Amino acid sequence: CVVKCQQFVEKHCLAYCLMALSSRCGLLRAVVYNCLARFEQHLISQRFYCKEQILTMLTLLKHSIKKSNLKLAPIVALFLSKLVDLFTHPESKLYRTITRFLLKQSYIDLVHIPLFSELFHSSTIEYKYERGWILNLLKYGIKDSIDYTLCTKAYVFKTLMTFYDCSLCDDSTKLEILNIFYSTSKLQDVLMSLLFDYGFLLWLQVIVKNCSSECLMILSLIIQNIGLRLVSIDNQVQLLEFNCLLMLFIRRLKNETIIASSIADNVISTLIKYQECLKSLKNSLDMKEIKHIVDCSTIMKKTSLLSCFC
Repeated sequence: CVVKCQQFVEKHCLAYCLMALSSRCGLLRAVVYNCLARFEQHLISQRFYCKEQILTMLTLLKHSIKKSNLKLAPIVALFLSKLVDLFTHPESKLYRTITRFLLKQSYIDLVHIPLFSELFHSSTIEYKYERGWILNLLKYGIKDSIDYTLCTKAYVFKTLMTFYDCSLCDDSTKLEILNIFYSTSKLQDVLMSLLFDYGFLLWLQVIVKNCSSECLMILSLIIQNIGLRLVSIDNQVQLLEFNCLLMLFIRRLKNETIIASSIADNVISTLIKYQECLKSLKNSLDMKEIKHIVDCSTIMKKTSLLSCFC
C-alpha cells in the first residue's frame, strides 16, 4: 500500500500525529511513533514540494528523542505541528527563518521553547509578525506544568511582564500577552506559582490603570480564575492584594463610557463569590459602592447579576 505523503501533510494528518506525541496515553504515543516511522519510509521514495523540509524535521526529531515512547511537552509538539503548516506555505514570512533554524541544528532541544528569544526579540523587518507567531504559540501551547517549566527556563513570563510596560509594546501585543496569562491562569498549580513567585497580582494592579477596553475583558476573565483559586487558600497577603486589584478594576470602569455586559458579569460574579472572604479584611470593597460605580457607566444591556443589587 502506497501512502500519498503530500495529501497526508496537506490534510494536516502529520500535524495531528505530532500533536499526539504530547498525549498522556502511552499506548497512543506508541501508535503515533510507529505511524511516523512508517510515514518517513514512504516519504523517502516520493517527491513533492516540501519533502526535504519535512524529512529534515523528522530526522532532527528522531535524533532528539533519547528514550522510547517519550512524551513531548504540548508546547513543543505544537511548535512541530506549526512547522509542518509553514512548510506547506513557502510564501510565509517565517519560512526562511524556520528553514535556517532547522539547517543549523543537529537535533531539536525538547526541554526548551524553540526560537522564543530569536522571534520575540527579532530585529528583522517582519519583527511584528515573528513576535506575534511566537506569542500565538505560547497562547495555545501552555497546557500543563511541563510547559510552565519550559517557559520558566526561558524566562518567558518575566520577559512578557516587563515588555508589556515597554513603549515598544503596541495594543495588539498587549492583548496577546494578556491572552497568554489568561490561558496560564486556567492551570491551578501554574497560577499559584505566578501569584507567589512572580508577584502577578501586583503586576495586574499596575497594568489595570491604563489598559484598553479590549484588555479589560481579558483582565476580567483572569480575575475570575484568580478568585476561584484564592478561595481555597488561607493567605492574607494574597487576599489583600486581590482585594486591591478588585478595587482598582472597578474604579477603572469609571473611565469607560461603555462597559460590555460580559465584563460586568465576570467581575460582579467574582465579587459575589468572595464577598465573605473580603469582609474579613479591612478596607474591603462595599458592594453598594461597586453597584454605584458600575451603574454610573453605560451598560450595553442589563445583566442578571446586577439585578441582585437593585
